[in-house]
Amino acid sequence: MAKSSPLPVADRARFSAVEPKCEYRADPLGIDDPAPRFSWRIEATDRSRSQSAFRVLVSSSAENLDLGVGDKWDSGEVASDATNGVAYGGEPLLSRERCWWKVLTWDGDGRAGAESAPAVFEMALLHADDWAASWIAAGRGISAPLLRREIVLPASPRRARCYVTGLGYYELYVNGQRVGDQVLDPATTYYHNDQPAELGSRVLYATHDVTRHLRAGPNAVGMMLGNGWYSAEDDVPPSPSHREPYGDRPVGLLQLEVELEGGATARLVTDPSWRTSAGPITYNDYSHGEVYDARLEQPGWCEPDFDDGSWKPADLAAAPSGRLRAQPLPPIHVMRTIAPVGTTPAPLSTATIYDFGQNMTGWTRLTVRGPAGARVTVRHGHGLHPDGSLDNRSNMYSYADDVEFHLLAQGRGEPGFEDHGEDYDHHARQTDTYVLDGRGAKTWEPRFTLHGFRYAEVTCDGGEVALESVEARHVRTSVAETGSFECSDPLLNRIQSNVTWTFASSLQGYPQDAADRSERVGWLGDPVAGDFGFTFDSVLFWSKWLDDLADSQLPSGDLPVISPVQWRRTYDAYLMYPVWKSSYPIVAWDVYLDTGDPRILERHYDGMEALVRFLGEQADGHLIDEGLGDHMEPQPDGTSAFAPVHTPAGLTSTAYYCRDAEILAWAAEVLDDGERAEKYSRLASDIRDAFNERYFDPQASSYATGSQGSNAIPLALGLVPADHEEAVLANIVSDILVEHDGHLSTGMLGTDALARVLPAGGRADVFFTVATRTTFPSWGEQVAKGATTLWEAWEGETDPQLSYNMKLFGSVQKFFFRDLAGIRQGAPGYAAFSVEPQVVGGLTHARAAIDTVRGPISASWQRGDEASSRGLFRLDVVVPPNTRASIRIPKLAEPNPVIAEGGVTVWRYGRPVADRDGIHTTRQEPDAVVFDVGSGDYSFVSRREPSPMQPR
Repeated sequence: MAKSSPLPVADRARFSAVEPKCEYRADPLGIDDPAPRFSWRIEATDRSRSQSAFRVLVSSSAENLDLGVGDKWDSGEVASDATNGVAYGGEPLLSRERCWWKVLTWDGDGRAGAESAPAVFEMALLHADDWAASWIAAGRGISAPLLRREIVLPASPRRARCYVTGLGYYELYVNGQRVGDQVLDPATTYYHNDQPAELGSRVLYATHDVTRHLRAGPNAVGMMLGNGWYSAEDDVPPSPSHREPYGDRPVGLLQLEVELEGGATARLVTDPSWRTSAGPITYNDYSHGEVYDARLEQPGWCEPDFDDGSWKPADLAAAPSGRLRAQPLPPIHVMRTIAPVGTTPAPLSTATIYDFGQNMTGWTRLTVRGPAGARVTVRHGHGLHPDGSLDNRSNMYSYADDVEFHLLAQGRGEPGFEDHGEDYDHHARQTDTYVLDGRGAKTWEPRFTLHGFRYAEVTCDGGEVALESVEARHVRTSVAETGSFECSDPLLNRIQSNVTWTFASSLQGYPQDAADRSERVGWLGDPVAGDFGFTFDSVLFWSKWLDDLADSQLPSGDLPVISPVQWRRTYDAYLMYPVWKSSYPIVAWDVYLDTGDPRILERHYDGMEALVRFLGEQADGHLIDEGLGDHMEPQPDGTSAFAPVHTPAGLTSTAYYCRDAEILAWAAEVLDDGERAEKYSRLASDIRDAFNERYFDPQASSYATGSQGSNAIPLALGLVPADHEEAVLANIVSDILVEHDGHLSTGMLGTDALARVLPAGGRADVFFTVATRTTFPSWGEQVAKGATTLWEAWEGETDPQLSYNMKLFGSVQKFFFRDLAGIRQGAPGYAAFSVEPQVVGGLTHARAAIDTVRGPISASWQRGDEASSRGLFRLDVVVPPNTRASIRIPKLAEPNPVIAEGGVTVWRYGRPVADRDGIHTTRQEPDAVVFDVGSGDYSFVSRREPSPMQPR
């Protein structure tokens, strides 16, 4: 396409490409996608600026890039506003290859802007034969073995990469220094397929730049291994258990490759020449905790010239069947350190209980001094009993007598299986012990465990022990927290905080459930990517989990209810819960909507089709009667039901089967597959017809039992005939306000549906009423009872097995961002969006921000006394470059408001009265004035039209 002359140099900064990323990361090290994707953002100072074209250059050297030579790939000038998901299309990339790249862009007038800063990416090991290393292990029975090996480098290193993994977890050391600050690495996957079915499996590894850690001469490389999900201590029964070990001990794999000054190379790999020994960790379990004996430390064990004569040769270990893949998501880190907000003595003991004020995932860090052999024991729990003692019932609950658990364990509908007694005690002790060495003050924290807790009970035994500090360490996958919400209602702010902390707790390399129990599997069916996307930059997280789902799919197309498939022998992971299986297409579609990147649909297109085909085979006349229904529906007795009570399982299963077919049709349209788009659109229509024939009563405009869930789920999923939508919504509203006194009566699925259909139908006021209730069932009741995360069910303390940190009811968050603040996505990747604040419930202000792939969006409104002088309403909006928005200013019962933007009156007497840069069109609706705008910062103020006698 022809372009006009570039902007003058002084003006080019007014339009520029910034934040270049490859595979959604800045300068990534170790990627193994053969066609990596590029992204950037546009930065502009003027309003209504957009990209009309781009050109990506990829070079084999920084010098070539400086010269504008894309010898690896030159995309040429591409007419497109895309800034995300631009796939590499050049010469094949090689293992270990390092490339330099940049992007040039043109604005909407065809003028060249400032090119991006140079960026780099480096490939990982792309082929199986790139690996010369062997899997190694220590002897059986060593809890967390140390492994070491030395290498002599004849010259200084110019570039050094260490490709490494350990199962379950590892820490890497070079010359006495820890490499990296990631923890619980690598992310959990299905490591090894030991099932008769054909399943995929993966082992993730990291690439570390260790150049600065090495030197000419002798160097030492060390690993410490932990059990994680791969292996277990002897006191963890191999079956049945939520954590079923793959191997009998942890294993490691490492390949160090060094380029030396002068051009020579050196390599060190794991093999039987490595030496191994027991270390100071004498017990480690992901759920139960860790024991560390400082007296067993071996100073200098990972430094050169350490005497390892008493150490034993490492054992060769059988390789897991999982294919080695570069870890695609950010690693787990300690994200926050939290000081206690209070301490109390534990009753009838010498222990002290520390309150950190917040339920979270992580562990406790101690700074302590005392005599050798003294022990500090830390027990973790979610709360306190009335007598002030630690309440750890949720993590220490025994499932031995739990009927529902027995049924789930067998995957069938009747009891009558062998009683395994104590093997069913799937508790999580969440207890850590530190044994002092007597050599002054030491700071210690565990390495290979994870706890869900708010309180820590600390007991010191064996002499005079001084605790200098006790801190909580919040641990999760280190995706950025990119969204925020705040309003004038303190309860809603508390609920939003609870949602955010709950979601954060589940970010553990997969969407971990029940942070305080031993369960901790990745359930399908809970709130998924679309809910997390408001507050976390989680595209890589969900992309990894989608790969987990793809690995766990049977040849029939069936999917399990958990993934990774950690239930491999004891339970049936492939229960017939169709809604849970539907998470596969729903998450894929959510990630596409958040990014506008079709790659995620391409990767999982066939898998989604296989699932729809499988569900079709289970259906009878397009109807599926099996399922879990509206899980955790509240009941009149103050409890929540595990299985369907008010909303039929068949209704939910068939409704989501229809949505799966629709998503497949939508994906086909995105991928230009017209034949399948038509096929699955027709299937969705047939399912919809059968669904309405079975469940819809047109005379009553009601579905099935008429419960809130029965009506809201079909309405949310587009199953209701258009001429009945208002009546169905009216039935929902009546049931909430009249039959349930402003309360919901829905479980996980119905609650999500209510958060969608009430605001969409103009009844955000009703959902506000629901969200601000403080009696059962409500989020507010949990807050009133001290909750700082979401509970598994609407009730809490009445059932000791329930988790106090579970994400089932996190779908309320969409109401805060999409409706109260008003930010609604209009096109994939937020290329277009609207700001439609719902001014309800006496709120005087609300504000939210979402950092999208195209840039940060924010909306902030005030009304009444919080608005500007004589103002009815003020709305400030940030629209990022290369996007467009519709901004809706509510009239608030003022029939003829006067609206100014940036101090200039733009609407009066029911019509636009002045042009304003960035505002393209304006229109009036019965209860609002809508401005269609380009990018920029906008400040709208609405005020009453003064009477002739009033000063203007």
